Amino acid sequence: MKKILALVLVTCMMLALCASASAADKTYELKLSTTQTDTSMIYAGMKAAADKILADTDGHVKITIYPSGQLGVEEDMIDQALQGMGIAVLTDAGRMSSYVNDMGILNMAYFVDNYDDGVKVMETATFQGWDDELNKQGLHPLCYNYFDGSRSFMGHKAFNTPADLKGVVIRTPGAAPYSKSIEALGATPYNIAWGEVYNGIQTKAIDGCEVQNTSAVSSKIYEVCEVASMTEHINLFNFVVCGQAWFDKLPAEYQEIVERDFQECAYQSAQEVIAAQADLIKTLADNGMEIVEVDKEAFKEAAKSAYEALGWTELREQLYTEAGLQ
Repeated sequence: MKKILALVLVTCMMLALCASASAADKTYELKLSTTQTDTSMIYAGMKAAADKILADTDGHVKITIYPSGQLGVEEDMIDQALQGMGIAVLTDAGRMSSYVNDMGILNMAYFVDNYDDGVKVMETATFQGWDDELNKQGLHPLCYNYFDGSRSFMGHKAFNTPADLKGVVIRTPGAAPYSKSIEALGATPYNIAWGEVYNGIQTKAIDGCEVQNTSAVSSKIYEVCEVASMTEHINLFNFVVCGQAWFDKLPAEYQEIVERDFQECAYQSAQEVIAAQADLIKTLADNGMEIVEVDKEAFKEAAKSAYEALGWTELREQLYTEAGLQ
């Protein structure tokens, strides 16, 4: 009987060791989708995170980035992440507002003036509550702090005031924070995929776009737009979001590494994007674009109606108070 018990114990120990070895050898793969090109600054920032995570997990968490929308549109990628697939997407607050409505305020016109103020908002109790709600709905943001600069209007003429945008069809993402903001600033918002914008302006299907300088340069928007009106109306924060089901499969140690490395690399990427703004504007000018400084106060005043339309006037003040921005 003792021999049998001893054999059972040895067998159990061997099975436990095998299971442990199997877990240690397991590789967790994540496909990260983005509409950004592989020459963009934010792509380089995500690649830095993927490389660091691979090294810090001894090769056990492998993230492959698919640029230029190769895997499909953002909304479809988010749906796949919700279904538990190993999919993540670079997205923004506007699209996340479909799941937690108030989060969309981060993509409103003139919500914050710079990157640091946006980060302060993300550290508030209110914002952290939104993060918890996303988790409950099956989405897990790995970081919120990638940054691609501020968006301005680019087209065939100068837009010095909101009145200059009357009747002008401007491409913007379809989420309400974007469309309501652009409408409040005087333009007619129109949603098409970013990959169609160049051709849309070239064929005069649309009159222009609102875009950050990094994408304006990488997409060579200066070939179809003559003027950049520097409204700088939306500071574009980007999130990396995966499915909660996929994230839950990671050992706790790897969960910590993935979140930490994304956040650290996102911050570093943001600093590089901020430092590059003057050179990016110079590139636009060197390629023939007229750079126009606008009446920004007039645009800020016009933007207030968008907050009223979406019921976010009081929320805006609440977040400013929590973040110490008053």
